[in-house]
Amino acid sequence: MKLRYLVIVLILLALVSWLAYFFGKQQGTVQVTNIATNELLIKEIAELASLEVQGNAEITESNMDKSDGILQSIRKAFIEQTIHLNIPYVAKYGIQADSNTMQIIVKEDKNLLIRLPEAKLLSYEMRLDKATQSSTQGWLKSENYSSYNAAQQKLYKQARAEAEGSIKNKEVAQEKIIGILSSYYKPLGYKVAVQFGDHKSIQLFPVLEATAVTTE
Repeated sequence: MKLRYLVIVLILLALVSWLAYFFGKQQGTVQVTNIATNELLIKEIAELASLEVQGNAEITESNMDKSDGILQSIRKAFIEQTIHLNIPYVAKYGIQADSNTMQIIVKEDKNLLIRLPEAKLLSYEMRLDKATQSSTQGWLKSENYSSYNAAQQKLYKQARAEAEGSIKNKEVAQEKIIGILSSYYKPLGYKVAVQFGDHKSIQLFPVLEATAVTTE
């Protein structure tokens, strides 16, 4: 639904941009300026351009170490308890902008600087309904659901922390925002630069050629 909504918004924006450009030529530049500097509209566009990443997180928890020998084999036979979990996840990256973190600066000669917050992890969901799990128990052990719950909680914390620290995914999310803003501003005839946080601003035109965001 979100993708369909975004497509509809972009089509409407393209139409509005063309109309603004046409009437601006006929009646001046007021309409174009209002559209180009509408912070609420730009905020909606930027926030809709979120990046969705899917993958699998897994963990193995065991009371056995990796040593070999007869004693270790006996311990495994009687008291081993090993749990393996594999759970699909969906992570979403994008921006959350407000009046304190977003600003459109109008300069001379139809130059704009759009300041946005850096992209971040917006949500992280584990698909527990699609999880797979396996376990190995020694003769003196039985399945322990509390151990599964503990392993699941540990996996969630580890996987979410890894997702929050992913520089690559944040940069890809910012690239997506840049691409959509480029499509929006190109018909308006403005020179536009976008700045995420305290990083160097990125010129929108030509789109992502000399100023492309690099990913690892």
